[in-house]
Amino acid sequence: MGYVSDSPWEGSYGRRRLTPAVRKLLFAMAGVFVMELLLSREVRSLFMEMFALSIPGLKKGFLWQPLTYIFLHANLIHLLLNGLVLFFIGPETERAIGKKQFYLLFLLSGVLGGLGWVIITNAPWTYCIGASGAVFGVIGAFAALYPDQPITLLVFFILPVTMKAWVLAVVLGTVELIYMLQPGSGGIAYSAHLAGGIAGYLYAALAFRGGGPLRHLFERRRSFGWRVMQGGRDDGAALQQEVDRILDKIAFEGMSSLTRRERETLERASRNRKGR
Repeated sequence: MGYVSDSPWEGSYGRRRLTPAVRKLLFAMAGVFVMELLLSREVRSLFMEMFALSIPGLKKGFLWQPLTYIFLHANLIHLLLNGLVLFFIGPETERAIGKKQFYLLFLLSGVLGGLGWVIITNAPWTYCIGASGAVFGVIGAFAALYPDQPITLLVFFILPVTMKAWVLAVVLGTVELIYMLQPGSGGIAYSAHLAGGIAGYLYAALAFRGGGPLRHLFERRRSFGWRVMQGGRDDGAALQQEVDRILDKIAFEGMSSLTRRERETLERASRNRKGR
């Protein structure tokens, strides 16, 4: 299975550029991986014992492991797969919820994914590393925020399959569950993927469920462009300018940054559009 990419956005929000949190997380993942490569075998073994997630490590009091394991990767392919998904799915999710909330989403999904692996898999003879649980959390959050958004999945990096975000989340979750229930995981922490994905979906659904009408308005503006009409032409132009400013704020700071007055303005603009 290959990387996941969102369909290109149109209009002024079609800029496929990295957002601040996604950029820093990608740099952190890559930087730690380079550091791993520079370590000698003995030092790397000690490094993994300290910072990879393991039941023996937690019993020794290494309580930071559910966080630090996220930034460790087994090899370049492991890093690239997680990095590509974060690159394509992460920016739009960060624009929807804001930088601070995205950091919390990513780390919370990773931590809960790791703890899910500890509880479900219960494998004291091995350790868990990688950002897959956190990345699955981002996929889950994206599905909660934009359930009908088309996403293309490259199967074996060749065959493109397009489906809605919520369908993709369900398919991936089902696949992870099936593999998790089979004896032997082949070195893949399916339970961490599943737990992280569920955590991300629930976080976005519960924390931002009140933003549904605003998200709908935001998506309509992004995809098609629109004009708000109210009263005379001057009133409509002024309201349109204010709406554009608010939507730009959402794009860079997330919906959680809006004041009560800004939310009321968007709701009023949405009602005006529906009444046209």
